[in-house]
Amino acid sequence: MFQTVKDIRQNLHAIRIQFIVTIKTTVANTKLGAIWWVLDPLILMLLYTFVVKLVFNRGGPDYHLFALCGIVTWQSFARSVNLCATALTRNSHLIKQANLPMHLYVLLPPMVQSFYFLIGLGIVAVWNIHVAGWHTAAVIFLILPMVLIPYTVGLFLSIFAVNMPDVGKIVPYILRFGFYMSPILYPPERIYELENIPLTFKWLYKLNPMVHVITATRDLLYTGHMFDWRIMTLMMVVTLVVMQMGLFYFRAVAPLIPKQL
Repeated sequence: MFQTVKDIRQNLHAIRIQFIVTIKTTVANTKLGAIWWVLDPLILMLLYTFVVKLVFNRGGPDYHLFALCGIVTWQSFARSVNLCATALTRNSHLIKQANLPMHLYVLLPPMVQSFYFLIGLGIVAVWNIHVAGWHTAAVIFLILPMVLIPYTVGLFLSIFAVNMPDVGKIVPYILRFGFYMSPILYPPERIYELENIPLTFKWLYKLNPMVHVITATRDLLYTGHMFDWRIMTLMMVVTLVVMQMGLFYFRAVAPLIPKQL
């Protein structure tokens, strides 16, 4: 882990350039440009609000903000995991030419997506400004899990994708399943309260880190109170332990990667 911090510090200039280039290329070929950073989550919010509120007659007061909190958080996570999984295969030409540590190619996508995540949170915060308070500043702490969790998953998936290219095809289906297994369009209490759902499944549901990140986002920006820092701290400790395992694995196989790309 300390080596990772050292790698970031030594290659900060290269990371900054890659970050800026990636941000710019996402809207380089569009007429509306950076406006899409705002339109994208809003369009998804309208679609899901239409389905839940008008078609199924569900939801509640300010359901559009409730859904937007979940959509913004999940969208950032899902895109990060997708890009992390193919980080090595997409950047094979750079890996063969540059001396940048390979795990930093996996770290870059969640860093970029955290930028869009903050824009989405800003939309919610402005829209629901009446619940703002001292706790609102804690949104900055949500960046940490939104970067480290996809990065941890990506350390494993990116290696698998080199040896089995089908991983890039499989991951979107897993994420689609994860979308419905996360409290994006419904509160997690709905799962906990249903008697027909086995207790084992409920425990597995609690192990989904996005359940807690989405809940924390809503606590801060939708209901207007501080999230449970104990749960978030425990989740981050587990993430750091798994991340260290991923780094050991990644570094063990890294010397073989350039030949396999």
